[in-house]
Amino acid sequence: MIKGDTRVHSLYGSPVSHSLSPVIFNTTFEKLSLNRTYVPFEVSQDKLKDAVEAARALGFDGFNVTMPHKATILDMLDRLDRSTEKIGSVNTVARTKSGLVGYNTDGEGAVRALRSYGFEPNNKRILVLGAGGAAKALVHRLSRDKNKIRILNRTLDKARQLADNTSGPGRISYGELEKNTLENSLHQTDLLVNSTPIRTSTLFFRLKIPLSKLRDTDWVFDLAYDKSGEPIPAGRGTISPLEMLVHQAALSYEIWLNETAPFALMRSSLIDHLGKDWK
Repeated sequence: MIKGDTRVHSLYGSPVSHSLSPVIFNTTFEKLSLNRTYVPFEVSQDKLKDAVEAARALGFDGFNVTMPHKATILDMLDRLDRSTEKIGSVNTVARTKSGLVGYNTDGEGAVRALRSYGFEPNNKRILVLGAGGAAKALVHRLSRDKNKIRILNRTLDKARQLADNTSGPGRISYGELEKNTLENSLHQTDLLVNSTPIRTSTLFFRLKIPLSKLRDTDWVFDLAYDKSGEPIPAGRGTISPLEMLVHQAALSYEIWLNETAPFALMRSSLIDHLGKDWK
């Protein structure tokens, strides 16, 4: 039951009706008897500043940020975590003594999800589709290891900017996300990460690329979980975005509560809600 002293966490984005984060957090809070709640808010771009100030005024303990606000919110916060400054994208905000601080758990959440499937992202050939907030975080995280990363985006300048702003021992290249470039980039790819809002199967259909072209790609990782699509051909390993979602939630929990997250409980909360495990 929500009371006058209940600690509030929230989600800002548009849309948010599909989000499974409230299920994970509220079930976890209830099972641990924590006086906390997690509320999703549909926030348009022109109302984001008002929403941030409302969180500040009402004393929210923290909130998550999703599309399309991950970059826009940067200038509305009091401080950014050092690694988040380099990424230029925020998905988690915490209330601290020094004000509202922005973090990004996308990259680490994705890497933890990959490892849970037995994929070690080191010295691998990785193709990233898209150059938005999630892609920025993931590329920055993967570039810390000796990966060969290629970024494809519909707007070439955004792919170039992401490549130019990424440091680390990883080798970065970029190109335009179109039929020929994508087909040529698939050859001997260890991992394809699709950070666009369109599932890989749907994207291939729109670009008139047969799904059989994925035969040289070992793993496919769609980051969007709210869209359905044709199954990836048998023989290709697929990483579920739901695994990444739970790891992101666990990292946010640790930032907000400053304690180790009950990952198993958070994961089982989502499994129980969906009625099946995604692995």
